[in-house]
Amino acid sequence: MSSSRSTTSMRNLNIPIYCHCNMQCSIYTYYKANNRGRKFYRCPRNKSEDDCGFFRWFDERNGLSEDMKHFTSANATEVCSNHAISLTTEFLQIKMLLVILILLVVVVLNLTSKCCNCK
Repeated sequence: MSSSRSTTSMRNLNIPIYCHCNMQCSIYTYYKANNRGRKFYRCPRNKSEDDCGFFRWFDERNGLSEDMKHFTSANATEVCSNHAISLTTEFLQIKMLLVILILLVVVVLNLTSKCCNCK
């Protein structure tokens, strides 16, 4: 089977596909016979000793087997968790900036009121 690796990034897709090694699959393009130009997923360890032999046509990605659904849901949970942590960190930063801003306003108002009392 002749193929070349596509530059399409799996991160651009909503649900990445994982092989039996639990690694994110690469997208390749088929260049032979009836399927010329058709894209497919393959284990990123293709043609190595560790290759799990995973293969799935790109246009058949909705027909995930039960074991593949487990990998994609586990990954989705991890991604959501990472986003939640990131958002929590950003909210804490915003809260700290608001506290600093309020303190600065209080200090400026306090200084302004002391100057006014001196006159």
